[in-house]
Formats: sequence, structure tokens, C-alpha cells
Amino acid sequence: MAGKDFERSEVNRDGRPPAALDPATAALFPASFQDSSLGPISHGWEVCPLSEKIQLLSGGTPKTSEPAYWDGDIPWYSLRDAPSETDVWVIHTGKHITKLGIANSAAQIFPEKTTIISARGTVVKLALTAVPMAMNQSCYGLRGITGYGECFTYYSLREATAQLQQRTHGTVFDTITTETFKTLDCIFPTPQITAAFDKLVEPLLGQIRANLHQSRTLATLRDTLLPKLLSGEFSTKG
Repeated sequence: MAGKDFERSEVNRDGRPPAALDPATAALFPASFQDSSLGPISHGWEVCPLSEKIQLLSGGTPKTSEPAYWDGDIPWYSLRDAPSETDVWVIHTGKHITKLGIANSAAQIFPEKTTIISARGTVVKLALTAVPMAMNQSCYGLRGITGYGECFTYYSLREATAQLQQRTHGTVFDTITTETFKTLDCIFPTPQITAAFDKLVEPLLGQIRANLHQSRTLATLRDTLLPKLLSGEFSTKG
């Protein structure tokens, strides 16, 4: 977490009953504080560069002049596929590539629940992959290290977007690089708390993903049936 909200530790320190969390989850938060380079933080938490808690993954683009590399069954993500902040997930991409395209380029297939962040031009646009997919080289893929789940990783990046934007550089395009993630110090809770976070959040994100898939299915059905209705091929009368 890049923020400084330690209300739960303050509640435990003061002996107040938990309000929004169940007692078992609330008990995971320490009841004391310690000093850090970013000021007082909950005891047992740590301040470290964002790069130490994530695996940074790169993308690539198969040769566009080679037809055998394109129009396959592997979704290939670019910035134009970025979902809205409320949608979170990317469930479909405008372009797809083939296994041959993967084999002959720097592109690689990332598993679902990989966070994608745009790194050039319109920087720090985020997406969470709903299905395995590849991406172009203008983005980074991010996955949490052991003990830090994918939901926590995604929301850590959302929390850090403003600070990442402040660290962009480039004469033509705003750019973030691997070094950018090394310069941003964030506050991280214990793995026990991040596991509890993922357990609470994952079902909610799962419902968003299910709704997006259903919406896309209905949109496809509409686009298939509407022309037939307008042409008179189908009749709305019984």
C-alpha cells in the first residue's frame, strides 16, 4: 500500500472494537507503530521500493508484415484496449496473435490476473487480465512476489499511479522505465494482511469480471440479431 492510512492499527492500539472488519481479520493489524523513512507506520510493516514486491514483465510485437503471426487465438493487448477504472478487467483485445508470433518475437503469454500498466505516452493506464494474453512493448506486466497476491498488486499500483506519473521522463513521450519502480518507496503490510485482502476482494472483482463477460455476450447477440430484424429476416410478431 502506498498510502498512510493506519486507522485499523489505531483502533487496535486504543482497544476499540472493530467496526468494518470481522474480529479475526482486524486482529491481523498490529496495535503499535514504528518509525520509518516515510514517518510512523504500523509495527511489522515495511517501507521499500515498489520494485522489490513485484515481478516486472515485458511485452513485444510480432512482425506486422508477417500474416502468419496475426489473427490467431491469443489476445494481444495495447493501450487502446485499456478498460475504464471501474471495469478493472480487460476481457477482449482488438488484435490477436498466433503461437508462431509468440515464438518469433519478444511477446509472451501472461496468465490471468496479471496487472498491465502502460509505460509510454499515456502512462500508468491499468488493466487486470481476465484471460491469458500477450501485450506490446509499450506496457509492463506486473505480478506480486511470493506472499503478495494479484489483487493486492493491482490495487497497490492504482494507489501508486499519481506518484509514478510524477516520475515520468522523456523528450517526446512521457515514459516510465524499470528504474521508475525502483525510485518509488511504498508502505507494505505483512503477507498475512495482503492474503486477507485478496480473500475479501477477489470475489468482488470476480463479479465485475462475470458482468463484463455477460455484457459482451449480450452485445454480440444484439449485433448478430439486430441487422436480421431490420432487414425483415426475423419478425417480432408471433
